[in-house]
Amino acid sequence: MALKILVGGYTSLITALLYTPNGSGTAGSLSLLSQSNAGTNPSWLALNPSNSSIVYANQETWGGQIWSFVIDPTTAALTKKSTGSTGGNDPAHFAVLFGGGNEIVAANYDSASTIDMILGTDRTTFSSSTGPMITYTGSGPNTSRQTVIEYMIDQELLINDLGSDKTWRLSRSSSGAWQNSGSIQHPAGSGPRHGVVLNGNLYTVHELSNTLTQHTLPPLNSGTPSQLVTTLPVIPPGASNSTLAAAELLLSPKNCMYPTQYLYATNRGDTDPNGDTIAIFSLNPLQLVGHVRTGLQQIRGAAIGGPNGEYLVAGGQTSGGVVLYQRTSGGKSLTELARYSNVNQPTSFVVLPTGDQPSLCPS
Repeated sequence: MALKILVGGYTSLITALLYTPNGSGTAGSLSLLSQSNAGTNPSWLALNPSNSSIVYANQETWGGQIWSFVIDPTTAALTKKSTGSTGGNDPAHFAVLFGGGNEIVAANYDSASTIDMILGTDRTTFSSSTGPMITYTGSGPNTSRQTVIEYMIDQELLINDLGSDKTWRLSRSSSGAWQNSGSIQHPAGSGPRHGVVLNGNLYTVHELSNTLTQHTLPPLNSGTPSQLVTTLPVIPPGASNSTLAAAELLLSPKNCMYPTQYLYATNRGDTDPNGDTIAIFSLNPLQLVGHVRTGLQQIRGAAIGGPNGEYLVAGGQTSGGVVLYQRTSGGKSLTELARYSNVNQPTSFVVLPTGDQPSLCPS
């Protein structure tokens, strides 16, 4: 199956790559499809959930912005449509909210704040009205990292605060604006970075302690506190905890081709000549399945895509380029399909929808 992949990073361009399988369908090649001007450091990309022809990119710089683009269906070249201010500095992450795709919540890394950005009806323009700016305070053991990194959506908004070692829980006020309604405390100095929610549990990868945690996620205002269930290391055996920094955490989709879900955590800074690893974890109970050496250095981001979530793409911010894998053995392993090296500091990926439907379950 041919795939188009958008690649953002610490550069001025968003690159579109084309994956072309060979005749047997087991491997293939990645080639350059197009490149589009994208401002300064478009290090995080996201599609609009209600219109996959629209993609957004951050401007991770002082005086942060989010830019909107329309994707050419043939070349995947981008046409810039609009710009919205994040009201802070270095917005390292943002999320396009489900339920119509008419909101973007952006986190300003060096301002320790989030802002709710309202989109117009065409989903490419930014409204002059925004939700309230929410700032985050508190001091953990690593006082130089008081910054907000990440959100996830599951009936509420979750904000990982790397500096205070908390996940803040935001809910809607009576006016519809987001408000801070509670928090989950992580181990001191762990540095929560990215996370996912599944079946009433919060799974979080920690940048400073290089661990993966599982917390219960009781309903807000239930009076039941969150409990730490499990903590596991994400780095490979023998690696130095002081030189590595965990980064991305992905949850695979569940479907007929892949009935079992897995977590994939990326590591950064491994001195092994075979590069950084992607750690694979099974659920219920949470346990390590294994590590895959990638030949990449500094895997800051990765993404899962394809009609059945059968592909995983990752990149090395400092070296190694971009690698496309197929999830094999039901998701327990990764098999390299293709590699493309001529991309500058790749950090974020969007696998564009192919139009194919997921595999049907046997009747």
